[in-house]
Amino acid sequence: MHLPLDYWRKKTLFEVASGVGTPLVIDDATKTRLFGMYARVLVVVDMSRKLFDSVLVEREGYTFPVQIQYERQPYYCSHCKFLGHTI
Repeated sequence: MHLPLDYWRKKTLFEVASGVGTPLVIDDATKTRLFGMYARVLVVVDMSRKLFDSVLVEREGYTFPVQIQYERQPYYCSHCKFLGHTI
């Protein structure tokens, strides 16, 4: 079965994004490569857990880190476990 290149790009990006949460969608700028070597993926994350600033990716016998940046990250209160404020 021959799969289009876009399928593999989405699959790979979702695999990397799954290192921080559950990936939902890739934005249009990433699909059309407007960001060059950068990708944006909407990911559902558990705010009560540590958010990593990189994910280790393994490909063909070697590993390398992929830097992660969070946009529009909401405040999370570790005391009362609610979003919108901190202690």
